[in-house]
Amino acid sequence: MSHAELPVGETTVTEDEKVSTVKELVSERLNIPANQQRLLYKGKALADEHRLSDYSIGPEAKLNLVIRPVGERTGASGMAAGSSSSTQGAVWQTVSTILARHFSPADAAKVHEQLIKDYERSLRQLSLDDIERLAGRLLHPEGEGMDTSYMD
Repeated sequence: MSHAELPVGETTVTEDEKVSTVKELVSERLNIPANQQRLLYKGKALADEHRLSDYSIGPEAKLNLVIRPVGERTGASGMAAGSSSSTQGAVWQTVSTILARHFSPADAAKVHEQLIKDYERSLRQLSLDDIERLAGRLLHPEGEGMDTSYMD
């Protein structure tokens, strides 16, 4: 078995590393607790106790990171069940209020439901590279003189 090194930000890991180790590295880099992370490879959730090689993850592979809001529980399927995040709930309530001004109650409910589905799908499709680029833009909005070549 080869021991290819896999980049995690500026850190590399071997394919023999456990998924839990990658989550710890992400936690150190992005300050996202490992228990709020869900790593996906080709749409499949990665189990903490497995090694990257168990999923045939090599040097050019991209993992997707899904972040569970604080206080969110996971159901038997492993998917997040019901958001208890008050901030997110407040945002969706505001969206619902705005939609109610422009649509009938039935249409507003349909649009609201579709917006939530689209939002959640978009979040699931973010790669670590996408998150790193977004964080760089948010942390350094001036961006003009900043070397961002490492973000591409």
